[in-house]
Amino acid sequence: MSLFTGGGELGARMRAMDWSQTPLGPVETWPQSLKTCLRVILTSRQPMFVWWGDSLINLYNDAYKAIVGGKHPQALGQPASVVWREIWDQVGPRAASAMRANEGTYDEALLLIMERNGYPEETYYTFSYSPVPNEQGGPGGILCANSDDTQRIIGERQLVLLRELAARTSDARTLEEVCRRASESLSTNPRDIPFALLYLTEPDGRTVSLAGVAGIERGHRAAPESASLEDRSGWPFAQVLRNHEAQLIEGLESSFGSLPTGGWPRPTARAMALPIASTGQTGRAGILIVGLNPFRLLDEGYQGFLGLASGQIAASLANAQAYTEEKKRAEALAELDRTKTAFFSNVSHEFRTPLTLMLGPTEDALASPSRALTGADLETVYRNELRLLKLVNTLLDFSRIEAGRMQAAYEPTDLSTLTKDLASAFRSAIERGGLRFEVDCPPLSEPVHVDRGMWEKIVLNLLSNAFKFTFEGSIRISLRAAGDHVELEVQDTGPGIPEAELPRVFERFHRIEGTRSRTHEGSGIGLALVQDLARLHGGSIRVTSQLGQGSRFTVSIPTGTAHLPAERMGTGRSLASTAVSAESYVAEAMRWLPGSPGEALAASSVVQGALPRGRVSTPARVLVVDDNADMREYIARLLGQHWTVETAADGMQALAAIRERPPDVVLTDVMMPNLDGFGLLQALRADPLTVGIGVIMLSARAGEESRVDGLRSGADDYLVKPFSAKELVARVAAHLELARLRRQAEAERHRFKSMLMDVPALITFFRGPELIFEFAHPLSIQALGGREVRGKPLLEAVPEFRGQDYPELILRVFHTGEPFYAKERLAKFVDPKTGEFRDTYWNITYLPVRSAAGEIDGVMTFDFDVTDQVLARKKVEALMEELKATDRRKDEFLAMLAHELRNPLAPLQTSLHLIRKRLGPSPVDRQLEVALRQASHLARIVDDLLEVSRITRGKIELRKERVDLGKAVSRALDATREHIESRKHDVSVSLPMRPLHVLADPVRVDQVLMNLITNAAKYTDTGGRIWVSIERSGDLAELRIRDNGIGIPDDLKPHLFELFQQGNRDLSRTQGGLGIGLTIVHKLVELHGGTVEARSEGTGKGSEFIVRIPLQEEEAAALQASGSQARVDERRAVEHCRVLVVDDNKDAAESLGEFIQDFGHEARVALDGTLALKVTAEWQPDLVFLDIGLPGLDGYQVAAEIRGRGGRQPILVALTGYGQESDRMRSKQAGFDHHLVKPPQIRELEAILTALRCETPPTSS
Repeated sequence: MSLFTGGGELGARMRAMDWSQTPLGPVETWPQSLKTCLRVILTSRQPMFVWWGDSLINLYNDAYKAIVGGKHPQALGQPASVVWREIWDQVGPRAASAMRANEGTYDEALLLIMERNGYPEETYYTFSYSPVPNEQGGPGGILCANSDDTQRIIGERQLVLLRELAARTSDARTLEEVCRRASESLSTNPRDIPFALLYLTEPDGRTVSLAGVAGIERGHRAAPESASLEDRSGWPFAQVLRNHEAQLIEGLESSFGSLPTGGWPRPTARAMALPIASTGQTGRAGILIVGLNPFRLLDEGYQGFLGLASGQIAASLANAQAYTEEKKRAEALAELDRTKTAFFSNVSHEFRTPLTLMLGPTEDALASPSRALTGADLETVYRNELRLLKLVNTLLDFSRIEAGRMQAAYEPTDLSTLTKDLASAFRSAIERGGLRFEVDCPPLSEPVHVDRGMWEKIVLNLLSNAFKFTFEGSIRISLRAAGDHVELEVQDTGPGIPEAELPRVFERFHRIEGTRSRTHEGSGIGLALVQDLARLHGGSIRVTSQLGQGSRFTVSIPTGTAHLPAERMGTGRSLASTAVSAESYVAEAMRWLPGSPGEALAASSVVQGALPRGRVSTPARVLVVDDNADMREYIARLLGQHWTVETAADGMQALAAIRERPPDVVLTDVMMPNLDGFGLLQALRADPLTVGIGVIMLSARAGEESRVDGLRSGADDYLVKPFSAKELVARVAAHLELARLRRQAEAERHRFKSMLMDVPALITFFRGPELIFEFAHPLSIQALGGREVRGKPLLEAVPEFRGQDYPELILRVFHTGEPFYAKERLAKFVDPKTGEFRDTYWNITYLPVRSAAGEIDGVMTFDFDVTDQVLARKKVEALMEELKATDRRKDEFLAMLAHELRNPLAPLQTSLHLIRKRLGPSPVDRQLEVALRQASHLARIVDDLLEVSRITRGKIELRKERVDLGKAVSRALDATREHIESRKHDVSVSLPMRPLHVLADPVRVDQVLMNLITNAAKYTDTGGRIWVSIERSGDLAELRIRDNGIGIPDDLKPHLFELFQQGNRDLSRTQGGLGIGLTIVHKLVELHGGTVEARSEGTGKGSEFIVRIPLQEEEAAALQASGSQARVDERRAVEHCRVLVVDDNKDAAESLGEFIQDFGHEARVALDGTLALKVTAEWQPDLVFLDIGLPGLDGYQVAAEIRGRGGRQPILVALTGYGQESDRMRSKQAGFDHHLVKPPQIRELEAILTALRCETPPTSS
């Protein structure tokens, strides 16, 4: 039994076990592979087991005992399906797969619900099944290594929940938000928390309410919305809150029925209730009820997890509670600050208005000669002194009440009589306001103990309040006994009080916005004072009201004296009384009525010197708007001596007057009934007809903030009460001047706009960086298909500009301030008819527009439509390109034609010269002469065609140098001698004594002279005369060629220098010609900066051509010819040289070869480039006449090859039908020494052959 040695408890049990009684049989019969596996697991500390045989008999080690749990030791030697019957549905298929397929399996953190300790348990294992072969090589069993991941998986899961719970609830700001977020977090872990309920205690301390749920629906039997703490049929709320300890609740199904299963296949039967402690004195306690995992024991770890979760919720609730309390404290402080601000604002306003009306007249009186207040000014000052005294006394009453120092003197009073007397003082004001006034104060059975001064204030404040807000109907005051109380009622038919405002009616400084009243003035403390005074009498005040029907204020005070302090009964006051007579209340109320006394305008000299010196009052109109009649009257008197003044009592009256007849300036108070100053200002600025009227706001609200608010709202000026008369008049005068300038500017703007409308361009003004269309010319609207663009951003109004650079260009002007100009810019617009893009072209100007402050606030664009012009020009350009292409094809054709004509002319001319030379004098001399002359004539025609083509296209290049005109005439006469002699003309030449020089191309000057001389010879009868002369005319040289020929008809003179123009052809028919010679002359002379003129007295009277070219001064440095001379090598002179002729035209090649031989040189012929290179290499010629247009290797390639060889270099002469300047340059670059145009002139050939020097004598042919 050494097999089981060292195996611990399981090794001992295996040794002691009778294996012969098991399916495995005696140990001696066990296969070696089984024994080996047993030794492995018994000596391993890793939980391992072996299942062997068809029954998968279970063998395991000591480390595996913890996994088997309560099934040990019975599990040893038992089939695996018996040991693990509760999880065999999961592990059985894996074992079968390993045995059947002979392949291992692997699972990581697999959930297995095991029953190893008497209850189902959530576990997680990582394991692999490895098949073990038997003696036959087949699968004999399974070896398995296990790793228990249960604690790791559960711990990670719970940690994720706690982290989520903390992250989501830590920044919640209200209890409701904490509960909602906590519930959402708890619902993310349905295995540890199948369901959860979160309850909070109510402020009454007797009930709890459901604040959050997770995994369970609200309204479930287990989740009531609220519950009494004393209710014992459900959750143990009271016990948990009282003991502050968590409590386990079992048997849930019997109490609540079916519960949610969470993440498990069956519902839980247990729950845990955890307390959530309250924070602070006002904090709310709570209870967290959590359904427990049905497959876990409630061990210390599980309880700790739930405790952490409830603790986090408690901490977040405490934070939210602290935040809420802090917020309430901040709001309370803000409300206190608001109340303080309202107090100072109202008191400031109420003080400043009477102070203004007292200081103004007083200043005027001091400035007057009598230095006395009289008349209306004296009345105004007195009324406002009373008003100020009343306000001060009211504030003193408040101060004393707050400080507990209000000293009342309660004495028995006939309250009915006192109340009727006070009410009668108000009758005149109420009835003048068009209201009925009812007084119902029957005698009472006994006197009532009151402080008479306080009762006066109660009655007068209530009546004043009713009159202020009532415009129609009646006001009723009544007094009657009500048991042990006396009740005073003041009822009105005013606008009523909104229900939401009723709780705040007696708050200090509280005003109900939007309610119609006779005036906006008032400190806002009248009703608050009434409430305090009623309380000092042991009574109270209440109000009932209905919108549109009126309000009823009821003051109730007890009768008798038991409620009053004995020490104040019938005693005098130690402090000064603040009581005032009803006169101040009534006087103030009277001023609220329209047309009150003293409101008529009166001229006064109250503001001498108020207007700046030199300024003359203009016939302007000023509207004064104020709900205070004294203030209206005072300002009207102040301004009335300078301008026409009208008044209005509130914003509504003012708005109606302005719309009927707009004034130049409006002077308005801020705080007014019905429509205040800001509302009036807003209405004026919203109406295009009144937007330009100047508005000066008057306010008792001091401080920079009030001024800024007024100006931001659109006021032109803001004046704080009290103000001086001079300041007011000066500001009104300034704004009237501004109004005049504004009207003038508006007229200028209208004029400018009219001018813009007359400009035939698309004019647009874009405002701001958003490029808002502020102005668009009607042509702009028309160009955009009539779409509405004003007030829209550019890309919204013209979406087709997306992808085009116009918005960027306008923005660049806006940001840089640099104008932008462009011509014929392409813009694509949508055609409203077709809906497709069309191309348009514009000349554009973009200019920055600056504000009065110098800042760029927009861009003005001027767009001129040049689409028709551009399209027309493009059409012309297309035609021009087509003409150029046609002209190019013509030139190419002429070049080809010249080449093809020159090729046969070359051998023809050469052969004719050879015949004449070889025959000598013979009977056919005349015929040969005619043939040679006609061949030369044909060559000249070809040259003229090419020449005129080059000149008319500007392709000719002048090579200017200092030219002696006398020598040029000699060269021209030599060149045309044969033609002149053939016509038997007499030529006379007249040259100046001193040579005349010009800066010109000598070749072209010779060409001009030859053309004119040839033309004279051609159109003059045989035996005629030709005169050639040169003379100086100022700084010009004049060349005159005159003849006595056929002359020039008058109708031909305007067209003489045009292409293909010819005169009478009868005489010159035999001479031919294309009519291009004079065109060439005209163009060449123009290129030299000169002119050519034709004169003739008519047909048969000859003609004269005058060429004028600028002279070159003698003292100027002579320009030398820039052309290179052909290099003449110093060669030793021999009598004869070798000359190779290369031409694919056999006739041309052979005829030229014969000419060369007759000249005394040895000649050979090659008909292609390859043969030419071979002959050159072998024969070493001194001179090569090389045709350019060869088949195969052309002349340029042959020349390059010859020049690329070393040794002695022959002279290369290009023979070609192409004679343009570019052809000559190319041949020179290829290495040619000379360029001869076919047919070559005999004298050119003779010149080259005569100058030829050679190094070796020719060989015999």
